[in-house]
Amino acid sequence: MTAGDNGGSARADVVVLTALEVEYRAVCAHLQELRPVRAERGALFEVGSFREGSVERRVATHMTGPGNPGAAAAVERAAALFAPRALLFVGVAGGRKDVVLGDVVAADAVYDYETGKDTEQGFLPRQKTHQSAYGLVQLARIVTAGDTWQRRIRPSDGSPLPRAHVKPIAAGGRVVAHHRSDAGRRLAAAAGDAVAVDMEGFGFLAGAYLNQHLDALVIRGISDLLGDKGEAHDERWQPVASRNAAAFAFELIGRLPEEAGAARPAPAAHAVSPSARRQHKLTIHQLGVMADALLDIPGMTSPARWQQLLDELPTVGTAVGRQSASRAEALALLRTCEAYGALKELVEVVSVLAPDTPATAELARRIAELGRA
Repeated sequence: MTAGDNGGSARADVVVLTALEVEYRAVCAHLQELRPVRAERGALFEVGSFREGSVERRVATHMTGPGNPGAAAAVERAAALFAPRALLFVGVAGGRKDVVLGDVVAADAVYDYETGKDTEQGFLPRQKTHQSAYGLVQLARIVTAGDTWQRRIRPSDGSPLPRAHVKPIAAGGRVVAHHRSDAGRRLAAAAGDAVAVDMEGFGFLAGAYLNQHLDALVIRGISDLLGDKGEAHDERWQPVASRNAAAFAFELIGRLPEEAGAARPAPAAHAVSPSARRQHKLTIHQLGVMADALLDIPGMTSPARWQQLLDELPTVGTAVGRQSASRAEALALLRTCEAYGALKELVEVVSVLAPDTPATAELARRIAELGRA
């Protein structure tokens, strides 16, 4: 696909990010009909189907590589390309306390234990914390309370059934090899209740924080313990921990309420008064649904028609990048129109450029139902 061609495939209800190939394979084992979508500023994603009963959800996957910066950047790209209802980071972590090999931790909070100030007297922590989305944490607690998720582990290799926990974890830029190392002591001092350590969770949640209304959750399988690390553990337990974390993640995805896991029509216009709706900023998913309708208008993805649309919105159009239409560009245009109070003007221009088309009517209906026109 070209950089400006979504091909109708760049739509996903949930995005699952991983750092390592072993984690990525464990996630993909739960998906059907995986296919690549166009790159978003170089980041390559695959989208597949996950079916739970009669409900089918579209799940996008991406491998970030190790580290907090890459995880944060991947969130930004996933938000621009998919506008998902939920974003998960799934993979392995080192256990610090209260967990055993193979256990799964859904992180209700992630600490950046490396932030601080080095002085003559020693290191003074200035710990930063990001929290996972409240609704996803609550759902993770429900999944943890039952054993249904364990039946999703594939393939089952006869290992003892893992337990699941909803607890804080810590994240930093180094591999913590022992609890008596400098980083290990820092963890004990600044993040005493963290049960595990990873290298991406804080950057991932920081990226979600910067993209307002994006629900995110970190899910980790324990592949080693700080007091007992080694290559043998990686070979034996990384695949096990990855499969366990993926099983928990897809049990959670399968339990997402319809409104949080699959696109559906917006509520009826009379459900909330227009004045009340105008008090709330549109969520990334609401913008994503409108972006889909805009790009579905015949001819709108052609460079000439996209330029014509921007030219007819002089105040708004000058604030948007002049590139061929893509989902990222459509989201940028809609955000700008919302900021300028110009969504009604957008509908009027589109109605002239492409009158009497179902997609134009759908875009107008969506905007009207949200009280923006």
